[in-house]
Amino acid sequence: MSGNKGLSVMGYAIVLVIILAVVMIISAPMMVDEYKNDNKQQKAEEQNNGNYNRSDDRYVEENFINITDEMRNIETRLSSRIDELEMQANETVNTVPAESISDKYICEIEGVKNEYGNTVPITEDTDISAQKIVFVCEYRR
Repeated sequence: MSGNKGLSVMGYAIVLVIILAVVMIISAPMMVDEYKNDNKQQKAEEQNNGNYNRSDDRYVEENFINITDEMRNIETRLSSRIDELEMQANETVNTVPAESISDKYICEIEGVKNEYGNTVPITEDTDISAQKIVFVCEYRR
């Protein structure tokens, strides 16, 4: 009786997970120390940056004012353009009389479809809320 001495795919996966776990356990303290050192450096930089000049603060305020003025100008131009477009649309609607439009479709309800797909005329007892309605449209010039 000779048994197979090789590992299956599941065996390789288990060995890989064990190796990764050992590596993570070993590297965790080093990563924590690196994180602590980064935090110390950031705090030192923040303290050094806390002594900035008032001219930097004034520069930021002036840029903010310029940006807000520019945004107001853009908003004003955009709303005036929209108003112009609305006025043009209203003028075209008001200047074209309804009689000058020659192409029309006149539609009427003919009936409803029954379960066999046939058109049935609508009666007073017909409930059209849950049925398909059949329209007949006529094109007129």
